[in-house]
Amino acid sequence: MTVRSPLGARGPAVVAMAVGAAVTVLGSSLPWVRTGGARRNSYDLFALVERFGYSPDGPAGVALRWWPIVPLLTALAVVAAWWGWPRTGGVLGVVAGGYAGGVGLAIGAADVTNAVEIQFGAPVTAAGGALLVLGSLAVIVLGWRAPPAPVT
Repeated sequence: MTVRSPLGARGPAVVAMAVGAAVTVLGSSLPWVRTGGARRNSYDLFALVERFGYSPDGPAGVALRWWPIVPLLTALAVVAAWWGWPRTGGVLGVVAGGYAGGVGLAIGAADVTNAVEIQFGAPVTAAGGALLVLGSLAVIVLGWRAPPAPVT
């Protein structure tokens, strides 16, 4: 596979995407909730979705069921933007960052019972998702302005 174009002006935006993706994936592995004596990361949350006041068949339940694809989406977004496909990478980054940030905010803002305590992983993931979205939007804008890649 050939890299379509050098990073050039997109470099700082791709770096912002990479940092946002790394923070998002790191945040997803950090503790999101504490139930009793157990701290649970984002990948353990589907079993607890009803304790947050959400239906397992509702939007939050579906979002948590698809949650394990977040690391894949973030990696694909950064690699696509880095390899010279700014629009594809940017769109994937907006989707992954928006998804991760939205779930992080939803869990962080959930009205939980006394048995569940929100931990720091959810806001870290939401912040990483926001940075990923901003970097992705910058990559899209800068990629739109770039001249087309030469055909080889």
